[in-house]
Amino acid sequence: MLIYDTLSRKVRKFVPIRKGEVRIYTCGPSVYSAPHLGNFRTYVLEDVVKRALIFNGYRVIHVMNITDIEDKMVRAARGSMKRLREIARENERRFFEASRRLKLLPADHYPRATENIEAMVALIKRLVKKGLAYRDERGNIFFDVSRFPRYGMISHYRFRGELGGRIYKDDYFQSEAGDFILWKAWQKSDGDICWETELGRGRPGWHIECSAMSIRYLGIPFDIHMGGIDNVFSHHENEIAQTAGATGKIPARYWMHVRHLMISGKKMSKSLGRSYTLEELVKLGYGCDEIRAHLLSRHYRRRLNFTLRGLRGTAREVARCRALVGRLEKVGGGSDSEAADRLIDQTLSEFTRHINNDIDTPAAMDSLCSMVGELDRLLARGGSAPETRRGR
Repeated sequence: MLIYDTLSRKVRKFVPIRKGEVRIYTCGPSVYSAPHLGNFRTYVLEDVVKRALIFNGYRVIHVMNITDIEDKMVRAARGSMKRLREIARENERRFFEASRRLKLLPADHYPRATENIEAMVALIKRLVKKGLAYRDERGNIFFDVSRFPRYGMISHYRFRGELGGRIYKDDYFQSEAGDFILWKAWQKSDGDICWETELGRGRPGWHIECSAMSIRYLGIPFDIHMGGIDNVFSHHENEIAQTAGATGKIPARYWMHVRHLMISGKKMSKSLGRSYTLEELVKLGYGCDEIRAHLLSRHYRRRLNFTLRGLRGTAREVARCRALVGRLEKVGGGSDSEAADRLIDQTLSEFTRHINNDIDTPAAMDSLCSMVGELDRLLARGGSAPETRRGR
């Protein structure tokens, strides 16, 4: 099985750390609002990776975090811990319902950030003790990127002396890079959204959350870390710095990132007001199988420009597959059964080869569509069906 590794910028043969077992960490939803279709492009691809590994005989241990404390959550809750929990739980519910409808295999663990504060505090204390983090005059704690010479290793960005400032906010761009925050000291606008800890009253920065939870639930190193392309910088860059700084080990052996879902040529984004939710598309009459297939219709390392016209085209292909299955259930074997069986075997071989070639879902789906066309022609010619259809 080959996968593209963002860290090395190479397509690499997948070799697990432990024989027969794969440990995966995927960056899950930030539940300040309902997840949109762009988020689910990443989650659906992650599901395919997981299924491919299981198909190849591996036991998969999968952790997906729930980000229920970060800047956007605090703003949405307007300084109320009670409201923060209400918002988080409602959007978690919507996430899990959409995941079920899109047939995502459940993760083994869904750790919430708010339930792992102690592990984050312990990791921050470790970084301070190693001289990799420092406290400012207000009680905030920052990671000192000057003490980590490999900073930029996954974004492949040369900062060239641009790392002089401190970054208080959770999410930011390369041009803003500097010492990033690990612990945010309480301020009045936080209201009662805070924790009393050995570090003082406050809350964690976004980046430390995944470092602490991946170490706790998977150990270090684990096999594959996945997320959207947005995570490369700053989130995964900072995650590597924190984890490697504290433990001497890079968190994961392979890093996979899914490109943006676009809408009318622009990035799909909740904050920019350009997004669809699964519920909205279902109300327009589209099925979840059709939506899932459409999200896989372009290679994950290329942008997918989402349009309703494109979704309608995918829906037609899904309808063809369903119609074929219905016809096959009504006919028996015949003179062309052996030819149909050979076609199915050939398609299964091609499908497997494409999936194992860096999860090439468009090529794999093309193989299935071609098989459907050929089987349609065989049925039209003689009403014959593959003898082994029920086992496939």
